[in-house]
Amino acid sequence: MMHRAVPSIFHRNRVARGAVLLAARFVIVAVCVALGVSCERRPVGGPVTDHGPALARVNGSPLYRKVFDAYLPADYQRALTRSERREYLDRWVNNELLYEAAVARGLGPTPEVEARAEQMKKDLVADQLVQKVLSEKAVVSDSEVRAYYDAHRDEYTREYRVSHIVVGSLEDARKVKKMLKRRTFSWVARRYSLDRHTGIGGDLGYLSKGNMIPAFEHVVFGMHVGQVSDVIESTFGYHIIKLTGVRDMRDPIDYEEAAQDISRRLLLKKRATVYDSLIASLRSNAKIEVLESDLVAPPPSVDSLINEGTTAADSMGFPGEKEN
Repeated sequence: MMHRAVPSIFHRNRVARGAVLLAARFVIVAVCVALGVSCERRPVGGPVTDHGPALARVNGSPLYRKVFDAYLPADYQRALTRSERREYLDRWVNNELLYEAAVARGLGPTPEVEARAEQMKKDLVADQLVQKVLSEKAVVSDSEVRAYYDAHRDEYTREYRVSHIVVGSLEDARKVKKMLKRRTFSWVARRYSLDRHTGIGGDLGYLSKGNMIPAFEHVVFGMHVGQVSDVIESTFGYHIIKLTGVRDMRDPIDYEEAAQDISRRLLLKKRATVYDSLIASLRSNAKIEVLESDLVAPPPSVDSLINEGTTAADSMGFPGEKEN
């Protein structure tokens, strides 16, 4: 029997975060090699084991399968495609070539590089603890998956008819929200929504789990027919949605089809909870002193980042987009 895969935005985000993490790990490998230390993930103080067969060699320097796999966490190993794994292998080749070129020019580890490598080693050892705790405590049982499906059965067996109004700014969205107190949703959508491809009054038709904008899902599933939402932000702009109808799916998603996606969602949530609990416990039992208060600067605002990016673009001859 062919099973449908239920799309999961959390899964896609996890893979994206994994790509960044993996890129950073290969940089760590390059720095550790430069210092002549081993970055293989193994118990601290443990003996060097057989690395097994080599996946690739660059001018005689091998990359062993066990070392490569050690830097592909189990979750990401299952998610990465063959071409994506090859991409990371090519990244190692590039790092190895850069390292050899640096050595040929007489470059070596500076005190700053040694300090960074030492911190990276600490980070990897800390990561061992995190992975161990998560594997022990972040576990999802079949009964939990079943309970989630039963509690959210409508999400897997019903379709929701949604209309929306989308505008370009939060300020405009708030104005639209106020206007809806005096005008019908359809009237406002026809005159102010930026989406000209929907039906009359911003009608998106019947939508179901996995085929609507991710930002809509958790809102739509909690609405009743006739209800208008608060402002919702997405990559397309700022939305206000109205639920206009609900009906049963012709082909509902049964428990067996949904179980894997539900398990993944619950696992991600549990892992976040366990990690936060671990950090809170460690911090509560530690004496932490920030001795240089000037080093703790507030993060830059979104506006400052936008202005900085625009200024940089202008200086390179790529002026920012002009307002219409």
